[in-house]
Amino acid sequence: MQYDEIMEDILAREAVPSVDAFGGIDRVLSDGKVIGASIFPDIFVELVLPFRSLRKADVDRFIENVLMSIDRGAELDAIANYLLAISYEDTQVENAVFRRLLDISRQTSRSVRLRAAALKAALGFARDNSIRLTRLIADLVDTDLEDDPSFIAHAARIAGVLLARTRNPALLEFLNVASAVSGSGDQVHLELGLVALHSAIEGADQTIILQHLRDAHRGFAHAASLRESRYDARIFASAVELLIDFHENQVAPDFETTLARLKEDAWAYMAYSGADAKDPILGALASQTTALVVLIDKLSELDRRLNDVFWLEAANLIETHLLFAYEANRTVFAAEPGKGLDCVIRPQIEARIFANHAHAMAIIEWIRQHGAEHDPGLVKELNEVARRLFREGGGFPIGAETESPSVSASRSWAHFTDPATDAVLRGILETVEMQHASGATRPVMAMIQSTEEALSGVADYKDPSVRRVFNTLVYYIALFLEMKLDGSREQDSFSKYLFQHSPLPVEKDLQQDFLRHGKSNRLPVDDEIKGIAGGRADIRYKADPHRMIIEVKRELSDASFDNLMLSYGDQTVIYQATNVKLGVMLVLDLSKPHLKLAHMDTWYETRTGDLLGDGTHRGVLVVRIPGRRGVPSAATVAAKSAKVPKSGKAAPKSNAGSRGAKARPAQTRARKPQP
Repeated sequence: MQYDEIMEDILAREAVPSVDAFGGIDRVLSDGKVIGASIFPDIFVELVLPFRSLRKADVDRFIENVLMSIDRGAELDAIANYLLAISYEDTQVENAVFRRLLDISRQTSRSVRLRAAALKAALGFARDNSIRLTRLIADLVDTDLEDDPSFIAHAARIAGVLLARTRNPALLEFLNVASAVSGSGDQVHLELGLVALHSAIEGADQTIILQHLRDAHRGFAHAASLRESRYDARIFASAVELLIDFHENQVAPDFETTLARLKEDAWAYMAYSGADAKDPILGALASQTTALVVLIDKLSELDRRLNDVFWLEAANLIETHLLFAYEANRTVFAAEPGKGLDCVIRPQIEARIFANHAHAMAIIEWIRQHGAEHDPGLVKELNEVARRLFREGGGFPIGAETESPSVSASRSWAHFTDPATDAVLRGILETVEMQHASGATRPVMAMIQSTEEALSGVADYKDPSVRRVFNTLVYYIALFLEMKLDGSREQDSFSKYLFQHSPLPVEKDLQQDFLRHGKSNRLPVDDEIKGIAGGRADIRYKADPHRMIIEVKRELSDASFDNLMLSYGDQTVIYQATNVKLGVMLVLDLSKPHLKLAHMDTWYETRTGDLLGDGTHRGVLVVRIPGRRGVPSAATVAAKSAKVPKSGKAAPKSNAGSRGAKARPAQTRARKPQP
């Protein structure tokens, strides 16, 4: 069978390949050696891997045959990415393939691309096998420094991965020696920087940790100086430098400029490196750079708020910035808490935040109200540190149980400024708390209850921090829906577009209306964000580390919830590809004139299930905002002028959701609570 010709024809027609086009799965699996010598072995491996759960031995034998005959670098590199994620059970097969791959990597007559791919694939087969690991390390250490600089750079990358896993000193010696090779120094110095950074992450002594961080900064900075496109090294260098500055309380005047440049480099790195590809080594490095940028971003917010005498938004600051930064070692690098980066960040947090009585009191009040929803060990540490430092500073009202800690904190703040402000601030806090507790109407609470019940089975929603953030978004969406249903052209000028019949309003009208609503309520929302799941998000609700996307749509014909999910559900769900599996669809319903306005309970539904058919359980809140509105008095006029047919038969209803008769994955609808 001419596999290449058939595959070329399929790809030329921009069709999706399948094993059926090549005689079925049995035929493909039997021709592993032929396919290995073809032009598209990586595509065939991708086609057969889904069958591995049912036919593991056959698929593994097919991959073995492919690897024993493959001779193409780019294709082997793609296959190597899969090898790093699967494991074999046949030791003899692993040994045979491993030996061939290692042999290819040593053949200087071969192309550098093929040799480098063979080295990465050999790493996939080495795994935790001590014999194969020893042979791979020995080959790396014996790399001829007269070899092609590009190959030495690839060898350095594999050496860095193995050094992080094994801590073999011979690998470190190889990197130090290879750092002098012209043409490969940027990769080698990046690896040396990563080695120093991970030594800092594992350290327990602050002095030694800081020395490792300075070594890491030198390595990253040197790597960045050797190649302009070395965005990863520039990101690490800037982030580590800002970490050290934060620890030494020497935040530069141009901190915000440096942070902005750091974010630009992070974006450039994602685009330049193809970090969204399937290379797990590259993906791990991209994840580390992203995590560091997020950490620095949170530290910058903390630093900006350190001089605030009193935190009016204490809960948001504590939950989205302080907790993340306080446990940086575990949060950023999944390392042991209380070590590494924690030893650099925590002392500054404790000295500059907990020493402020009002800040410490806000943290203690937050622990009282929300501590049970977070990690018990972390909450206990925060509580002990806050109380200890408060006692050392004097004046901590341990026995002041008759007064709310938040009120006590406001008293502490007011007495630092003007005693007359005490009563004013206390009154404001008490009034705001009372209004939030009693102001929600029954329809608003019903929407929150309905959504919560529907999402109870979604794994991400079970996470207390995710649930609290998403419920907050639902609450403000419910307020927005309520306001739009109640609003009139005279009372609410921002709702005029909902009463517009010609020309019809556009999506942008609804998008800007909700954005205005969110920002006026101090929700962390922004719009037109590029680089979300490969696209541009309409509205982003970002309560770090959680991010939810609100997809805004306009529907002119069929605004049934079934059709909205069929038409726009995939796009809404895909935007959550890199964060919590919860999203929102906000739809401007222009499908008909809405002269008779239905009850608020009918304008939303929550759908859950395997919405993309990929085995992942997700949830989407769908909210319709009615346009082409009339006024209540118009309903009376319409009723009086209506002509009822003598037969009394109602017009047949349309089959909602029938457009595009395409089978969709199972969805679960939210059951509306009864009034």
